[in-house]
Amino acid sequence: MAAQFAVGGAVIPFVTLLLRDRGLGVGDISLILAASSSAMLVFPFIWGMLADRFIPLDRLFILLNLGACGSLALLARETSFAGQLVAFTLLTAFLNPNFMLVGALAFHHLPKPQEQFGKVRAWGSLGWIIPFLPISLWVAPGRSAKLDFVLYVGMAMGLVMAAVSWKLPHTAPGAWHRHPHGGHERYGPALRRLLTNGNYVTLLLAYFFLAGSFSLLTFYSLPLLEDLGVPRAWLGPAQAIGVVFEFALFQWQPVLLRRWNYTAVILAGALALLVRQWLYATISDVWVLSFSYVLVGAVVVLSFAGTSLLANALAGQEVRSTAQTLLVLAGSGLGPMFANWAGGRLSAVFGGSLRPVFAFSTVLAGLAVALLAWRGRRLNQAGHSRVPATAQ
Repeated sequence: MAAQFAVGGAVIPFVTLLLRDRGLGVGDISLILAASSSAMLVFPFIWGMLADRFIPLDRLFILLNLGACGSLALLARETSFAGQLVAFTLLTAFLNPNFMLVGALAFHHLPKPQEQFGKVRAWGSLGWIIPFLPISLWVAPGRSAKLDFVLYVGMAMGLVMAAVSWKLPHTAPGAWHRHPHGGHERYGPALRRLLTNGNYVTLLLAYFFLAGSFSLLTFYSLPLLEDLGVPRAWLGPAQAIGVVFEFALFQWQPVLLRRWNYTAVILAGALALLVRQWLYATISDVWVLSFSYVLVGAVVVLSFAGTSLLANALAGQEVRSTAQTLLVLAGSGLGPMFANWAGGRLSAVFGGSLRPVFAFSTVLAGLAVALLAWRGRRLNQAGHSRVPATAQ
């Protein structure tokens, strides 16, 4: 968990600043982000299908992380707009699904995911901050003129994860696990049941809104803080506030799930996102905006991890990896693609200002809150009516 998230922590927080330093404006960056999100319309389903039908999940991580390393190497070489667009799209295709698939791996082997996953997932937050915090402290005026070195750090972390994957517990495809003699035909009916499950479709739609809003948060918060006068040296520590809180809150996630329920936990995270995006759309106090990263940590722990847990509870064992990667399709594909396209258009209309981008992201978070509040009881009942099969 820590090794996989370290790959993202070395690169993702700095991508927008890196592209900005290379001379790209908000419009071009938005096109790159939207194009990379389009890769998530296809690849998550492919990786999930491979994990559920053909390739042990522990071995799939080797392929995906080596692909991410190759994409980072290409991004380090390319300086043209088209080249950077292709490279970052490939990076997204190989890297982003891993953050959900590593959760699927945990669900396969944890006897009680609802009780145990939070503490395991906390190691992902720790892994994210291990490269992120030193890099962010190093990136100060006069110390490092370019951010290209983060791509090489990400490559190193990707190679570490590929090596670690050899030691992961063996995780046979779900269809093989139940039906060792030609069990592949069981995948199709199980997938149809999942995609016709109204509760799972509702969860996908809520995740679409949440992830679209969160994508704008991820890629445009630091540029806005920089525009408001926050020195680049302090951008990383501001972001680290959220990751540290995230790590601490994961320790309490099992308690919150017991005292509340799946939907209440996810809804609380959605409300935190709504408040956070509204602050960035309306105020200019850099201290308030910086410390609002605490709310970002709440979104990750409550909404994103909670959604992953609920999706696992709703899915049959034959499609448990696919259920997670379809969340990536909505959360790293459709949602961010739409949000980044709309954010780029809004910024262009308003002369490059990022305020309208965050106003739009506030609306997206509000739609997620409304949907979860409307369907919350049904979602929670469906999640608790199934007891996910444990690893055997």
